[in-house]
Amino acid sequence: MLERKGAEVARATTIVRFDPHQEFPRHTHHGGEEFIVVAGTWHDDYGAFPAYSYVRNYIGSSHTPKIKEDGCTILVKLRQMSKTREEPEKSSWSLPALVDLKMGKERDVQKFPLFSSPLERTYAIYFPKGTMDKILPIPPHGLEMFLLAGCIKSELGKATSRIHTKWSWSLFPMLLAAPQKLFISTDHEDGAYAWIKEGHLDSDEVGV
Repeated sequence: MLERKGAEVARATTIVRFDPHQEFPRHTHHGGEEFIVVAGTWHDDYGAFPAYSYVRNYIGSSHTPKIKEDGCTILVKLRQMSKTREEPEKSSWSLPALVDLKMGKERDVQKFPLFSSPLERTYAIYFPKGTMDKILPIPPHGLEMFLLAGCIKSELGKATSRIHTKWSWSLFPMLLAAPQKLFISTDHEDGAYAWIKEGHLDSDEVGV
């Protein structure tokens, strides 16, 4: 569990690993659900979603997950959507595979927009090997980062250094009146591939 507020019904962020051939009864997302597939393939009523798929199941949506032979691991966030900004029942995006990013001709940082609203923005970002002190702004109402692959070093305003490894999660709240900046560097063979959610820590989410 990465973060949790509440008991049986909880606002939560966590990594969940499903064994091959697991099945689950149909259930409804009373506070919404969003997840990114980090390994294997997710299967439900809406289709099959391989690694690096980002999925949003809006408030009131329901499905019946059925995990197949390759298993599945997801980063999932529960009860963190808002009723004031309606969304489609189901939305999904597919991100490029890590191998394609490593083998591609693009040598600079690449950003892949996902969901965006006045309450939050999500995107993926790839930092190639050799990235040094690339600025990642922390917007008002914060930023969270989940590392899909690789390894990075982040420095907050060049004062606080932190190493982020594969499948690590970090939360950067906006604490100061002046904008903050993360300085990102990586010399990892895979570079670093991250999922970002920003500007959401003051939204009127369902919560608990």
